[in-house]
Amino acid sequence: MLFLQEAAAQYHERIIWIGTTTGLPDAILHIHAGMFIFLAASLLTGRSFDRLLPLLTVILLAGGNECLDRIHLGNWNWPDTKSDLINTIAWPLAIYATAHLHRIIRSVLKRSVKADRPAEAAAEI
Repeated sequence: MLFLQEAAAQYHERIIWIGTTTGLPDAILHIHAGMFIFLAASLLTGRSFDRLLPLLTVILLAGGNECLDRIHLGNWNWPDTKSDLINTIAWPLAIYATAHLHRIIRSVLKRSVKADRPAEAAAEI
């Protein structure tokens, strides 16, 4: 347990350094971190934004960050934790949902064109 507490303390120091160095508020840093993780996970896994893996990566890492905060602070600070999670996950979730909906609409339109027209018309889509 001591190792976890030391790791959480070092992690917290790095987070404070990032905030101090950039001069950005905590909420903005969470938004940037969520988007960076989402983009990096998409690139590294080869999955598009409408796939669940990049979004799950953001959710898991955001949860891990909050667990490290809890270990470092010794208790949960629920208002801060909820705010941090929402700021980190909101835009990746919105992008995922939009991309996924776009994929569904495209698929439905493609099927409707195939049903209404000959095969060559479907190739235009």
